[in-house]
Amino acid sequence: MNFAADARDLFLPAACASCRSAPAAGSGLCADCTADLLALRPVLAAPLHPAPPVVAGGRYAGALAEALNEYKERARRELAPALGTLLGRALAVVDAEVPDGLLVPIPPTRAARRSRGFDHVATACSGLGELRPCLRAGPRADSVGLTPPQRLAAARRSLHTVRRRAAALAATGRPVILVDDIVTTGATLAAAAGVLRNAGVRVPAAVAIAAA
Repeated sequence: MNFAADARDLFLPAACASCRSAPAAGSGLCADCTADLLALRPVLAAPLHPAPPVVAGGRYAGALAEALNEYKERARRELAPALGTLLGRALAVVDAEVPDGLLVPIPPTRAARRSRGFDHVATACSGLGELRPCLRAGPRADSVGLTPPQRLAAARRSLHTVRRRAAALAATGRPVILVDDIVTTGATLAAAAGVLRNAGVRVPAAVAIAAA
């Protein structure tokens, strides 16, 4: 434990989650980095795996990459509204093609949720639409260093439906839009779409905060 860092964070204004040099506003970002983040526009991701079409709020670089890392790794919840704004823009693109869609966030593992203290994907998309959390994630090895096929196999082993919730979702007949934080190979989204389709749920699209 770094007591000096903990004391600094407790008594001094938090630094901007992106540049780390200017004091952060209530959003977790300084004015300049907020402007950089909000200048981003949605992009179509190109996952390696056959996931549903994915629209992301921006490319995983610069202010967005820094903010997303701080949000996930240091549990800086104050960044959720800014990241949620980007997610909302991506969702607006998808809504035009998939009206009346329900949002299903990709869940964290229990260990990740315990470490962060909250569900970071569900929190970021709060207020953007009707959430239907019906997936659960079992333990999963770190994907760093895994090949794309290994990532897909790991995602398939980890992700499962909560059967009662998935059945209720299927009974609505409404399409589902998967929501994730970042899409790289698309393994997680492909696995999630697969288990939902096996439960009778239509998954025509997905959105993410960032695309690598």
